Amino acid sequence: MSTTAIAWLSAYVGGALMAFVHPIYGLLAYFLTYYQLPKLRWWGKKALPGLRWSMMISLVWMAAYALKQRSMPALRIKKHPQTKWLVLLIVNAVFVSAVLGVWPEKTWENTVEMIKYGVLYFLIIGTIRTKEHFTYTLYIHIFGIFSWGWAAFHNPKRKAGRLFGIGGADSLNDNSTSSILVAIMPFIASVFLAGSKWIKLASSGAAAFALNAFILCNSRGGMMALAVEGLLALKISKGQMRKNVLVMMVAGIVLFFFLVDPTFIERQKIGEDYGKDGSATGRLASWKGALDLVQDHPLGVGGGGFEYLSPIYIPAIVEEHGGEPRNVHSTYFLVLSDYGIQGFIFFMGFVLSTFYELHTIRKNAPDTEEGRKIWMHSLAITLGYAGVLTAGIFTSRLMAEVVYWLPAFSAALKNLQVIESEQTTGLSAT
Repeated sequence: MSTTAIAWLSAYVGGALMAFVHPIYGLLAYFLTYYQLPKLRWWGKKALPGLRWSMMISLVWMAAYALKQRSMPALRIKKHPQTKWLVLLIVNAVFVSAVLGVWPEKTWENTVEMIKYGVLYFLIIGTIRTKEHFTYTLYIHIFGIFSWGWAAFHNPKRKAGRLFGIGGADSLNDNSTSSILVAIMPFIASVFLAGSKWIKLASSGAAAFALNAFILCNSRGGMMALAVEGLLALKISKGQMRKNVLVMMVAGIVLFFFLVDPTFIERQKIGEDYGKDGSATGRLASWKGALDLVQDHPLGVGGGGFEYLSPIYIPAIVEEHGGEPRNVHSTYFLVLSDYGIQGFIFFMGFVLSTFYELHTIRKNAPDTEEGRKIWMHSLAITLGYAGVLTAGIFTSRLMAEVVYWLPAFSAALKNLQVIESEQTTGLSAT
């Protein structure tokens, strides 16, 4: 057994045991497993048994939380605007989409997955009780994308000029992996600004490896997401924070051009050849097919429904791919076609209310050291969520965990802000 496998197994078992001391260790072990799932890594395929490691640690985490919940301080804020929209989205999946699903097996599989993400959302909020817990959570995600970057640096596997084989179980291809990277990279900036000199040094190294992995992904959707993050960071930040953002952006651009290769540049060229680009025109045709499907089935056709009916709604594309059913390649059109107009409303309510809560966190952040840290973390979550949702225009991300992590982090940060306010003013939360 390799040293890496031994280290991972030790952290996994240690996290599972320590979860019964505090569930935060279960959370950390869960996210470690997401980023380093043994069956997806060379060091784990043969050395470790093919167990359902993610499910086992999530069950341990859940059990530990149930046992320790009463002994933990009560959360003073439990009503978050995005929560009700997530519940409505899941209820729609269970009681509407599961009934109308044209592909029952896939529909039920996706419904169960969405329920799991709902449980994960509530577990994250309930587990993160202190600013230290929140910081540890950021650290594990930064370590996670660093580990992907390290693997991509040492053994980059590229197919048609694009990275593959790097990512998590729900993001094991170039577009999906890049969407996770753009979602988490803003955390590196917030940790850098708030951390000690050693944290700054470590986060800088993580940024370099993560950015290199992003470049190797060669994703145009990911590149657009990164550009949106940069513009949004400049728009939201003010004063000294904007100066810090500008300095970090310049440093990132310099590093980017140092790491970029000709393959990446060639892929990013769209220009006059956009209409001849098979992936671009195929997406546009798929989106039109999704709109046609919604006209026929306004309540949706259940999880996997568009793919099942793709021979009817995008026959030319299916024929081009040897009769293989095709995905719609967009989070928004997938929600609309599979979960109906009402599902689309619930999903957008979930997204927009998360941004609203993040805005209120920044608006209410006091001009203190802790207040500024909360402000920066809120900005990082905002940028990460904007990035993954931009990338989601071009790839299906509804069944990606990160779409549910970030709203949960927003809720946890709001809880911490309320706790900080109570400790400072001695007033009760309303």
